[in-house]
Amino acid sequence: MSNIEQSFQAGKGQAEAECQVDRAVQSVKDAAGATADTAGAAADSAQQQEHRAAGTAQQAGEQVAQMTQGAVAAVKDAVAGGH
Repeated sequence: MSNIEQSFQAGKGQAEAECQVDRAVQSVKDAAGATADTAGAAADSAQQQEHRAAGTAQQAGEQVAQMTQGAVAAVKDAVAGGH
């Protein structure tokens, strides 16, 4: 094999190695991006669940307040009717 052929083969091998490294780096970047997307979706989901829970707690609080007002009114009526 001549020096030119050896140089060509060495350059070809180096180029192929660089391509493999570039593909590996891109694969890692893609995986990191997918992981970040998944984490973002999970955070969004958790935030939505938090908002739903807060809404449910607020509704429950309003219902308790309404029931309490009804009970107070019933007690007033009972006391007023007894006098």
